[in-house]
Amino acid sequence: MLINNNYLNNRIDNKQICYGNISVFDAVKNIESNLLLNKGITEVGGFIIPQAIMANNKDESIERSFKSSLYFLITFISPIVLLPLFNRKALSHYNISKNFKNDEKRILEVSKEYLTKDGEYLKRGIELKSQELFGNTKGFNSIIEKYGNDTEKLRKDLISVHTAIHFTDLLTTNLMVASYPWLGNLFTQYRTKRSGYSGTYKMADEEFTKKTASKTNETKKLRQALTLGLTIIPALTLPILLKKGMLNGLTSNNKVLKWFNKNAEMFDYKKAMYMSRATALALWLTGDYLPNMLASRDKYELKDNLIRITLMDVFFWGGDLLLKKVLAKCSDKMFNTHLINKDTNHPYTLDNLKNYKNIENLKHLSEKSIKKTKRAAVSLYILNLGILMGTLGFGLPILLNRMLRKRVAEDKAKVNISTPLTMKPTFIEFINQAKNR
Repeated sequence: MLINNNYLNNRIDNKQICYGNISVFDAVKNIESNLLLNKGITEVGGFIIPQAIMANNKDESIERSFKSSLYFLITFISPIVLLPLFNRKALSHYNISKNFKNDEKRILEVSKEYLTKDGEYLKRGIELKSQELFGNTKGFNSIIEKYGNDTEKLRKDLISVHTAIHFTDLLTTNLMVASYPWLGNLFTQYRTKRSGYSGTYKMADEEFTKKTASKTNETKKLRQALTLGLTIIPALTLPILLKKGMLNGLTSNNKVLKWFNKNAEMFDYKKAMYMSRATALALWLTGDYLPNMLASRDKYELKDNLIRITLMDVFFWGGDLLLKKVLAKCSDKMFNTHLINKDTNHPYTLDNLKNYKNIENLKHLSEKSIKKTKRAAVSLYILNLGILMGTLGFGLPILLNRMLRKRVAEDKAKVNISTPLTMKPTFIEFINQAKNR
């Protein structure tokens, strides 16, 4: 693999050790900045593994482990493998760059904010990003010169490139993520030759679980079609609205386009690979949350998913940030760290702390103080995950398992009461019932 010298020198100047020698701080920073991977690891380490341990039976445990492995694989492959391919294809198609052995491809790291006004504003953004990446303002001159200083055309071409990448990533990632609950169900059915929610397998016999799943099976194809429809909605809407917002939102009377113009940077990809929280939120709703509800095999699993996934994801999409802020404020007060941005009253990200020399409130701090703050940031991230594991990973399953056992027992009792006492089983039925026991 060829590595451009400017890129390598930049990595060395920033004291970032590559590959096998990557530091704990850099590893955690990369996880935090990649929303899908962060969510995948949080779900696997904070929810799925402990909840597999806390499963009602072996089959449910295996199923949860299988689903979590699929989810993690999808969220890992998507940015690391697919995005570089999408980026190269789009840049090449619009003739912005065909040479991917140099730094030209990194022009995609210029924030979408600089695509919202005119060519001159874009040129300023390109120079600022070049200064940040390479230590000078001329890192992308080869692209600018190719356009003969027609930066307005470059702006429109870059918008088209970002739109193509955004559409392709939204479509492929959402389709993959939405498939994992359905594939997990199929895997369990193939393994056990049983239908219904795997969590009830030891609580009730096969006849009971088959009966509870019968009504749901009647709508299976419809629910799969709805899942497919949901997954393509973000790809068909967000990229187009964002494109129109960047092109015309500044002068448009349309409030939606104005909003996308004003907030275009919310859809930036970190390092042109890792989707933003805004994009990931759209994918979570249409590719993860709702498909899990639609893939539920009976009323027991639907209720379990509704409570379990709602609480977990509400915590992830806001609760974790609140907890992070509380812990950061406590650390600053007790240990004299500098985790809270005094201007915004929000915690710094690990990426902010990595580039502290570019932040006014941090660049004057001593090396010792910065190191202490970085260690605290990593420790609090791990503590945050630990709290998730303790409360949602173990506490929540205990509550849900009790609720499930109670509901199944009540429904089984109703079935027994409604069965006429005069109807005695035949000899063959008696033998089959004995085998099931």
